[in-house]
This record gives sequence, C-alpha cells and structure tokens, in this order.
Amino acid sequence: MDSSKGQTRKKRRNTLVWKGVALAIMVAVCVGGLFVWSMWRKDQEQKQNMPVYLKSGISIERVEAYDGPFWEDGTDRAVEDVWQLTVLNTSDQDIQYLKIVAKDENGSSLGEFEITTLIAGSTVQVLEASAVQMPGNAQSCTYSIENLAYLKQERSLHTDKFTLSVADQWIRLENNSSENIENDIYIYYKRIEDNVLQGGITYRVKFAGGLEAGESREEQTQHFDPDTCEIMYLTYQ
Repeated sequence: MDSSKGQTRKKRRNTLVWKGVALAIMVAVCVGGLFVWSMWRKDQEQKQNMPVYLKSGISIERVEAYDGPFWEDGTDRAVEDVWQLTVLNTSDQDIQYLKIVAKDENGSSLGEFEITTLIAGSTVQVLEASAVQMPGNAQSCTYSIENLAYLKQERSLHTDKFTLSVADQWIRLENNSSENIENDIYIYYKRIEDNVLQGGITYRVKFAGGLEAGESREEQTQHFDPDTCEIMYLTYQ
C-alpha cells in the first residue's frame, strides 16, 4: 500500500511539473508573439507615414534616430539619438539651400533641418541643425519647407581653366589657362556614402587671391577624404 501511494504521488508531481513547463512555454510564446507583432505594427505604421511629399519635388523618405559624428556644424562630435531625415530631390533643379521645419499637432516647432547643395535626383541624410534628439512623435509631425533656393548657375569644375587633383585632406588646383584669375576661388564638396549624401553641410576650400596663369597651389582641408567625399562644383567669379 505504501509503495503504491508513493508512486501515485510521484506521478502527480511529474504531471504538475510538465504542466508548469508547458504553461511557461505558452507564456513565452505569447510574449514573443506580442513583441514581434508590436514591432511589425510599428514598422508598418512608419512605412504608411513615409514618404512625405513636400512641394517642388522634395520628399522625406525616412525618419529615424542617428548615432555617430555630428556633421552639421563641422565639429564631428559624437552624438546619439539625433533626429535624422532622409530627403530626396526628385526635381530637375539643383538646390543651393533648403530648410525643412518639423511641427507638432499644436503647430509648435520641434526641429529644423538645413540642407545645402542637394543636386537634382540626389538623396541626403540630414541631421537636426541643433542636434535635437528624435522625439517620440517624429513620425506624426508635420514637415514643411520654410526656405528653398536653387543654384543660380550650372554647377561646373571649369575644366577649361582649371585642373584639380586630390589627396587626403589636400586639394590641389592648377590654372591651366592663359588668364590670370584674381578673384578668390572656392571648391565645394560633400560627404557621400553608397550614393547618399551625408549631412546637410557643404564644405568648401578657399584659394585666396586666385591663381595666375600656369600657377598651381595646394590647400589643406580638415574634412576632405577622396574615398568618402565628392567635389560638387567650383566658383571663381
């Protein structure tokens, strides 16, 4: 009798253990399922809100938080969770300056995004100008263009007058014409990765006082890297 009762109690304990294990597995599956569903729903909501079409062929393709160097003021200081927009220029005009403002449902400004040299058909990832962290309602903000200016002249490197060569943090320019260039010469460039411009900022290098015919000169620049930068245009008038 005692042996039989012991076996019965053991079977009951085993049954309870297996029921507990099964219950734990069910709870884990449910929690995991809810998490996956929540992430999927969030992703779908973000996709539904993008892109945001603004005027003049400008659209916001993506809104997200950014970790890394802060491009917009040239300091390259490390930042985390900064508000970032991916902006596309679908027009056939090169933009010299573009300012996008983000406002909440009450019309209060939450962020400003300043972009220079956004050429036709190009995409840029621009950070909020003051390194503001992305708010929780960034996806539902109202985005609008506050200022828009196009390049007045066609972008050019003026290869009929100049020969340009580059190295790490150096840009070399030669006046290969017979004409003395007396005005300051500026070379403009931007960071680029996978055909996407990085930062609204456009850097420039100044050749003060121009170049005489046949003269060549090198100027050092902190941000230029031939592997990660693209020269956009040159001005001398």
